[in-house]
Amino acid sequence: MQSPLEKAFYPGSIAVIGASSKPGSLSYQLIHNLVSFGYKGSIYPVNPKAASVYSIPAYPAITSIPGNIDLAVLMVPKEMVLEAIDDCYKKKIQSVLVITAGFKETGKVGGEREAALLKKIHKYKMRLIGPNCMGIINTHPNVKMNCTFVQGTPLGGGIGFISQSGALGAAVLRTVQQNDIGLAQFISIGNKADISGNTILNYWWHNDDIKVITLYLESFGNPRAFMGLTREITREKPIIAIKSARTKAGMKAASSHTGALASTDAVVDAFIEQSGVIRVNTTDEMFDIAKAFDMAKLPKGNRVGILTNAGGPAILAVDECANWGLTVPELSSKTKTKLKKLIPPEGALHNPVDVLPPANSEVYSAAAKIILDDENIDSLIVIVGPPLMLDTLEIAKAICNSLSNTDKTVMLVMMSQDDIIPHLKEMIPVHPPVYRFPEYAARAISRMYSYKKWKERPEGLYREFDADKRTVRKILNRYKGKKNVYLNSEDVSVVLNAYGLPIIRSVFAKNTFELIQISDKIKYPVVLKAVGKKLVHKSDMGGVEVDIHNPDELLRSADRIIENLKNHNAAGLLEKFMIQPYISGGVETILGITKDEKAGSMIMFGLGGIFVEVFKDVNFKLIPVTDIEASTMVSSIKSFEMLSGVRGKKAVDIAYISECLQRLSQLSNDFPEFEEIDLNPFVFFADKEDCFILDARIRV
Repeated sequence: MQSPLEKAFYPGSIAVIGASSKPGSLSYQLIHNLVSFGYKGSIYPVNPKAASVYSIPAYPAITSIPGNIDLAVLMVPKEMVLEAIDDCYKKKIQSVLVITAGFKETGKVGGEREAALLKKIHKYKMRLIGPNCMGIINTHPNVKMNCTFVQGTPLGGGIGFISQSGALGAAVLRTVQQNDIGLAQFISIGNKADISGNTILNYWWHNDDIKVITLYLESFGNPRAFMGLTREITREKPIIAIKSARTKAGMKAASSHTGALASTDAVVDAFIEQSGVIRVNTTDEMFDIAKAFDMAKLPKGNRVGILTNAGGPAILAVDECANWGLTVPELSSKTKTKLKKLIPPEGALHNPVDVLPPANSEVYSAAAKIILDDENIDSLIVIVGPPLMLDTLEIAKAICNSLSNTDKTVMLVMMSQDDIIPHLKEMIPVHPPVYRFPEYAARAISRMYSYKKWKERPEGLYREFDADKRTVRKILNRYKGKKNVYLNSEDVSVVLNAYGLPIIRSVFAKNTFELIQISDKIKYPVVLKAVGKKLVHKSDMGGVEVDIHNPDELLRSADRIIENLKNHNAAGLLEKFMIQPYISGGVETILGITKDEKAGSMIMFGLGGIFVEVFKDVNFKLIPVTDIEASTMVSSIKSFEMLSGVRGKKAVDIAYISECLQRLSQLSNDFPEFEEIDLNPFVFFADKEDCFILDARIRV
């Protein structure tokens, strides 16, 4: 028995309830699209007041249609939708597409109407696409279904596109021909009352017609479910997503560095990156990369050959390759010898290879084949500028034909020739992806190569460290019933030590009197810090004094701290003084935990110290993290060279940083009561024994 989604995407019959005989109406346009695109099944317009719609016999009610209906499309007024669902149930229809708007997107009344609709859907065991959506498309030759009301002709291909926005979906469908975008299937999920993006992802995962999945999402209902699902799918086929609502605003009012840095966008980046999903910034970029996956082979490496008839575009291609981590290597002497017989003396035999503007189709196709045969080349970008005297369509055709059997990656760039692209698809349906500019081709190769490395990357292990969980639980029990409170400094040290996180030994004094009593019992040099639950940026307020060498300096430092806090109207925030051994050198980092309402706890790593919120050189992952993910967090910050050794300095113990991230991840996973944890600065050296957390805050 076919599943409801199978009947929605591969229906043998479609009933359009609310079909209008009036040209220009949405329902009339939808039926026009079904007919003109060549739908292979039966179409049943339902309209009690019309004998026919688009010359197709109409029926007064769906229950009067003979035979079975696979998909019902509802385009009736919003007040009639529930009644129409009842009729669909009587007709034993499992799949319903509700294009009608006026539901939760309109406010409280619409939300109640949508809840009633969903209740009926669940009662009748149907599957619902929508409401407030644009429709679905399947370009498979045995289906040929354009069940939308948007003008434009979809092109066949291997791309699946899920859009939460009808307007964006409409814009894409109207430009597929000009942009050489080959769709396999398209769905507008609208309000996603029943069928969500995750539902379609799971369905397309096992659908051989879909080679690459593209998404436009405005919101994530369940980020962790999305991550779990896509993490499996991307091991088999690529997913490219554009997520709107990028923002600099924090998730909530945060009282830690980690929380302040965890913007909505950082959260999205965290679980998308962990999923293996390719995140892009624009719709153009999404489809530029999608058509590369659809029409080209994955690159075996990052070495790119460039063939051109103009120097400027080739330079742009070289620069963009460098920007995206690709190399443009020297060609072998054997390759250069072969090219020399083809190219005029004024041309260039090095990579990029310049065949000059007079180059015809024979020169281009032969040169492209020679370059691809070079063992130093994994991918080839062929740039065809607009020569005045030659037929560039013939050049493109010759290139496509000569490279049809290659096992390497090929990208074709047709500059200033927008009219050529649709004609090439007509002449050669199967051809390399075509771009208007070389930068786009280089970017696509880079994303494909990164995806290849993701597929080949080990999944990693979740390490379990010995930890004193009982002690941590005892401490938490003392804070039970309290909200938004910080552990005192002594409890912070106990918690971190319980999980093998090396917080530096500290001595505390409630006031200057206690400070005098212990000042001659301390091993110098030391650091003196103001401590208080609300003193997050104590360095900014002058609450830290370093490199103190004797008791007199210690007391003078305490006086300065008190005076500084008074000047910042923060004297009342001082609860006590903290004295720690003074450590110089090393690299200051930050490790932290923060929570998102939907995604849950996340771990952060980056460059730390007093400028952490200035440089913002940090990244996030959802916990728990594997050993591979922890290592990636460390190596992917912009300032990684500071950790790996620069200007003669020793590299810090990078493996130990990864271990500490995993220990912190385990702590947060074991005790989700911890809302925010800041380990800043966490100073790392070459030797593990020298690494210490110099300051820490934990909120429950």
